[in-house]
Amino acid sequence: MAISSFAQNWKPVTASVSFKIKMLGATVDGKFKGFSGTMKFDPNNLSASSFVASVDASTIDTDNNLRNKHLREKTDFFNVAKYPNLKMKTTKIEKEGSNYVGYFDLTIKETTKNVKIPFTFKQDGDKASFQGSTIINRRDWSVGGGTLGMNDNVTFSILVNTIKE
Repeated sequence: MAISSFAQNWKPVTASVSFKIKMLGATVDGKFKGFSGTMKFDPNNLSASSFVASVDASTIDTDNNLRNKHLREKTDFFNVAKYPNLKMKTTKIEKEGSNYVGYFDLTIKETTKNVKIPFTFKQDGDKASFQGSTIINRRDWSVGGGTLGMNDNVTFSILVNTIKE
């Protein structure tokens, strides 16, 4: 009898993709909608686990319509007409203590860089949540140009609630 070692498929039900950045000393909170992804995860078989996800860049929302328009349209920000999605996919997942670390190729506009995102996996029967956060440098993806007063570091957070497929 052969034992298969395939990672479990988890279907995203809800997702929250958010960010925080300092602008002139004040914290600006923002979020993206339009999450779509494929999530395969087995805590006992991390080498077979993988995540591929994207968000719709045009959904960026900072609770300021003028700023949102600027972020969507300007070439030194997200330029959503040319780059409609932010994308990420795992290159590796490791166990770290009782949690995990995902190494992701993160693509914003035309730049792809590898980022490390520590995350938790909490399963309750056929439901599970994945939650992680990391700090990235916006300049690594040519976002924001030389905007005065804007911090380079962006705290990026994601929470995905899933059901077993």
